[in-house]
Amino acid sequence: MKFVVPVLCSLVLSAFAFVPREEDVVARFAELAKQKDVAATVELWKANPGAALGTIDEYLEGSLAAVEQAALEKKPVDAAAIDNMHATAIFGALAADQAFGTTIFADYASAFSGFDAKQQKAFRRGQAAHGEARKALKAGKHADALKLATECRDLAQPLGDWWGTAMGLGAMGAAYAGLGKQAEALDVHAQAAQIYHDLRLFGNEYQETAAVAKLCDALGRKPRAKVAAGRALELAQLVGDESGAKDLEALVAKLGKP
Repeated sequence: MKFVVPVLCSLVLSAFAFVPREEDVVARFAELAKQKDVAATVELWKANPGAALGTIDEYLEGSLAAVEQAALEKKPVDAAAIDNMHATAIFGALAADQAFGTTIFADYASAFSGFDAKQQKAFRRGQAAHGEARKALKAGKHADALKLATECRDLAQPLGDWWGTAMGLGAMGAAYAGLGKQAEALDVHAQAAQIYHDLRLFGNEYQETAAVAKLCDALGRKPRAKVAAGRALELAQLVGDESGAKDLEALVAKLGKP
């Protein structure tokens, strides 16, 4: 999934807002995948962590787009090409998990590669629900946004779509916060932050972790607020958000270091 996650934060970031996926990374991965060079791919991801998921997803989303285009044109699907895209995505995902000590990349890529027609439609509906939730949030329709964001989460999670799950959770958090339900907002923002961390989407992790810090502070959960604020400050500095870093420095000063 490739949408911006609305959260309890004044700064709206894209999945690659501060860690751009440069074209040379994409091209380099394509070369390494053809060569089946695992070691070099692991090093590529270590050097460009924020680019890993998006690069891998080019092959997954590309495969689905090819299936959809064939259906529109009433032509047979090029099964060999689709299989190759899936294999390339899984190769890259396994290398990413090796690079980062995770399992989430391969789980996501392999789950996507196994979607049947019904699951493909559910995936697309999840994307649409997230986009609709964002519009509802912008309009201040928090109850509607919560319903749509929950639909996104509930569609994405059973599919193994971790990216979409995190986006649904983040939007749920923004909706809950808008409804004044801070504890519920905290729960889903924290879940989203953990997923984004594993996916190495640092811009999104930053948004979610900043929300966790502020909510914990508001709820009087000081130890957790301290830890979250410290992590959010690290991420603010990593992604280069000077204004956000100043706000978080003030929060860290108020709470004290963990």
